[in-house]
Amino acid sequence: MFFNSIRVVSRPKKNGLATHFGVEFSNGEVYDYTFEEGFRRISRQLFADGESVTVVREISWHQAALVRARLDELMRNPRKYDPLSWNCETFAEWLTSGTPKSTQVNGAVFVVGMMVVAALAIRP
Repeated sequence: MFFNSIRVVSRPKKNGLATHFGVEFSNGEVYDYTFEEGFRRISRQLFADGESVTVVREISWHQAALVRARLDELMRNPRKYDPLSWNCETFAEWLTSGTPKSTQVNGAVFVVGMMVVAALAIRP
């Protein structure tokens, strides 16, 4: 790992239906959000929870100060976990890019929307 490297990391969720995201710093600490515990700081090994960890992307060194400033802000004012608007993926995206977004939630909402449209279309 490079000095000051910050990485978005992921692993399969235990339910097998989605991916769990976190942000790993060069000291091996991972910050993430869980439904059960909310915001937490843990080791990479605890984050892995027996699963393979994948590096999703590495954050450019020149963005490290912004990422650390967002992390400091969140540590002062932690947000409550919300499966739709503030989950592990929205946290990781917000922390590393400034924009909270979740492709998993967007995809699930799209699928549910298509199911509703299909159900309405086949009604007599």
